[in-house]
Amino acid sequence: MSIRDDTAEQWSKHISCGSKINLRLKVTGRRPDGLHELSSCFLFLEHPGDELTVTANSGGLTLECPGFPELAGSGNLVWRAAELFAGKSGISPNWHMRLVKRVPIAAGMGGGSADAGAVLSLLNGHYAAFSTEELEKLAFSLGADVPFFIRRRSAWVTGAGEIFEYPENFPAIPEILIVNPGFPVSAKWAYTHMAKELICPDDPEEKAAFYSGKANWRTFCCNDLAPALMKKFPLLEILQEQLYAAGALTVQVTGSGPTLFALFASGAAAAAKEVRRSCRDTVGIKIFTGGKEF
Repeated sequence: MSIRDDTAEQWSKHISCGSKINLRLKVTGRRPDGLHELSSCFLFLEHPGDELTVTANSGGLTLECPGFPELAGSGNLVWRAAELFAGKSGISPNWHMRLVKRVPIAAGMGGGSADAGAVLSLLNGHYAAFSTEELEKLAFSLGADVPFFIRRRSAWVTGAGEIFEYPENFPAIPEILIVNPGFPVSAKWAYTHMAKELICPDDPEEKAAFYSGKANWRTFCCNDLAPALMKKFPLLEILQEQLYAAGALTVQVTGSGPTLFALFASGAAAAAKEVRRSCRDTVGIKIFTGGKEF
């Protein structure tokens, strides 16, 4: 494959990478490759989202991550995504990437996956090297959640995270409040410690109710990884109780945790202020709603 070098071309592109919450996460099986089969409702969020800027660079591939120098190396999914794009497209990786973190790390919100998807999308937007479907296949080789962030659309997700169903009219979602307790949890830990008896086919009636706009949020929003997380980290149950007391329709863990999301018919901002007040001594806690951090 010939190598295309565009070091003489000056360009810069910026994107807010976004994030996600899993309104529903059922583990339906385990594959021979070790990945888990899922039935999950992924809700794409514009905010919170990391900020990524990619700029043409004559000095090869570089990555800057203000405030998080430990993330600026070749092990970062952002770096790996850029290398993958370069290798598959035959384009010399002369790019400087600047990543500003907004999404908590290892929070179950897909922050790293969103960053990787953003790199692939920005580069492909400039070079037009791949179709959307081809880009999604590249994304899946980086991680099960990465393909979701190529189209940046809420979807029902099955397989190991690579099969998407996009409802024509995604049901209206109540106000969302997000609470990250300020500590990370690895996805590997969450899946390893989940109760194996929970692995079973999803209930088709819950999906039908969701698509018809008649979901009972308290029963629809579930997460097979949550029981182990709640047992390991009592703070999550305390926060859950506070959010219910503030009027939440439902409170659930998103992804592999430990972040909680709560749905409100109204009053999410007032609830955010109350949770912030009650948790003022909790180090590192982050609270988001309505596109802003409290």
